Amino acid sequence: MAEKVNATLILLNAVQVPMFASEIPVPEPVFEEMVSTAKHDLEDLKDKLMIQTNGKLNISTEANLGAVADLINEISDRNSPFAIVMGLHAGKSMERLFMGSKTFNTLKHNAYPILIIPENAKFRAINKIGLACDLEAVIETIPFGILRDWLSVFNASLEIIHVSENDKDPKLADVSESISLQNHLSKFHPKFKFLSGRNLAERLSEYTKEQNLDLLVVIPKKHGFLGMFDKKYSQEIIVREQIPILAIHI
Repeated sequence: MAEKVNATLILLNAVQVPMFASEIPVPEPVFEEMVSTAKHDLEDLKDKLMIQTNGKLNISTEANLGAVADLINEISDRNSPFAIVMGLHAGKSMERLFMGSKTFNTLKHNAYPILIIPENAKFRAINKIGLACDLEAVIETIPFGILRDWLSVFNASLEIIHVSENDKDPKLADVSESISLQNHLSKFHPKFKFLSGRNLAERLSEYTKEQNLDLLVVIPKKHGFLGMFDKKYSQEIIVREQIPILAIHI
């Protein structure tokens, strides 16, 4: 993707301070060795990526001692990234995402899009983008600028997916919000789909597969990390999805 958007790829390794370090003094050379090992590993990864991309990609590496979120935010402030890419798999990394930890609470306030790569996701050309939203105050809550940038860069089509646990037909207010959304994104000729029911994660996953979507966009607001979905649904969506998920925070 970095090659597609002509971007520099920054590989970051946040070297974590061992938990026991706060109770038992750890010699400074131990930390230096940890950082040195991380830098070496990143350089190996960089070399592999350079081979895979035939040297077309500009790659830099950073390995520092500190908290993941703090280092990501620091690098973001310096570089204004197109996206922050995070690979997640079932296990500790996913548990941390949904445990309300300080790390991911901090990331939720990062001003740049976070691209979540589920364990089973495979990168492919981004031709069809789906936007999952609840059609509530769309003008105030959807970052149209970033969304338009992604649609334009990849020359992708857009499908707006209204998700609701309410099985009833869309309310008049929902229709009004969808018209506003249509007007703001008319250049991309979006299609609309209404999904309802209790098992939204399953229905959304099935729909992305049926429509061959290449990227799912969510707008985190007040609930779980994936916005309108609570922690349970958010985790299930990441487990089920086989395409990248882009979280654009407001």
